[in-house]
Amino acid sequence: MALSRSLRTETSSPLLRRLRDAMEDAGWSTRLPRERHPWMLAASKGSARYSVILKEVRVPRRSSLQGLLADAVLRGRAAGGPRGGFLVVVGAPLISKSMADSIEAYASEVVPGQPFGYVDGRGLVRLFGPGLEEVRNEPSLSSGSRPVAGQPRDLFSDLNQWMLKVVFGGKLPAGMIGVPRDAARSAATLAEGAGVSSPAAWRLFASLKAGGYLDDAGQAVRAHDLFVRWRAASLRPQRQVGARWILPGRDPLETLRARLAALCRSEKMPSVCVGLFAACDALGVGHVRGAPVHLYVRRVDEPQLEALGLALAARGQEGDVLVRVARWPESVFRGAVSVGGVPVADVIQCWLDVSAEPARGAEQAAFIWQRVLGPAIAGGGREP
Repeated sequence: MALSRSLRTETSSPLLRRLRDAMEDAGWSTRLPRERHPWMLAASKGSARYSVILKEVRVPRRSSLQGLLADAVLRGRAAGGPRGGFLVVVGAPLISKSMADSIEAYASEVVPGQPFGYVDGRGLVRLFGPGLEEVRNEPSLSSGSRPVAGQPRDLFSDLNQWMLKVVFGGKLPAGMIGVPRDAARSAATLAEGAGVSSPAAWRLFASLKAGGYLDDAGQAVRAHDLFVRWRAASLRPQRQVGARWILPGRDPLETLRARLAALCRSEKMPSVCVGLFAACDALGVGHVRGAPVHLYVRRVDEPQLEALGLALAARGQEGDVLVRVARWPESVFRGAVSVGGVPVADVIQCWLDVSAEPARGAEQAAFIWQRVLGPAIAGGGREP
């Protein structure tokens, strides 16, 4: 009787079948329960164990899906998992990209750390939690619907570039990049170290594993290939304007450094930092002399520039300093380091930026790779 009831449960729930198939494709063993309780599925992989609650709704609405998720969490906590933790999954005939984002944001805010996921009738499956990063299934496009991206649509988005620095930058000298020293060997440690949401870290970790850039132990591999892609993705236009010294004085660069240091002391996170060749010099990896001074800013703010002793150059006038609006501000400013109190772009950012500079930029990038990045991250080898 119990066995027939389990079979009816599986047959009557296509979403449960899709969830089960996706987990088994990722190496999980699953079985249907023989007793009546909240758990609809038991899953195991090695020493990991999950009891799974699936809640379904016929008409997908954000409020309904969030309500189902909250209800499933409360029921799971009340019942207690028979072994290990429990996983809550919400399902609907179709879960759009915006709905998926709202589910992830809701779970991250309301039940942080709780393993969760969602599944829809097209075959979309996304699970988030320890050991669940590889449970991914793309929706079928036979109906003309668009896929929901559980992995990042842009591996090199602003926040993802910052997380990549956390994943790979821990092996670099502490004075060259502002990342935690502890290795990010899992999505959970990455989320904690990078200060990002768990779903964002899980998505990036899953994408890196799927691309072969992380092994099963979370160790970085094929860094050379990834950095080739990263550099190509960074070659996007960034707004840049010239600025001139208001009162140059005898040593305007020293005045600029002093004012940058004072500004940095008043900010929790810098809104301006030295970049490109000048940053290379500050980090001790400078190789090109006579290059222009670059400053990274979040936005062109004339009062801020005035506080630094600068004013925007007139149209057609050459600038003493080049002010670049950061296209990826989270990555640039979170990774920045303090050199003598002056905020300076990190060494990975320097390598990415100078690579595209026509004035001996390739030479400077090769120097950084050979002296710093290659030995520490990619085990040596030629510059990408």
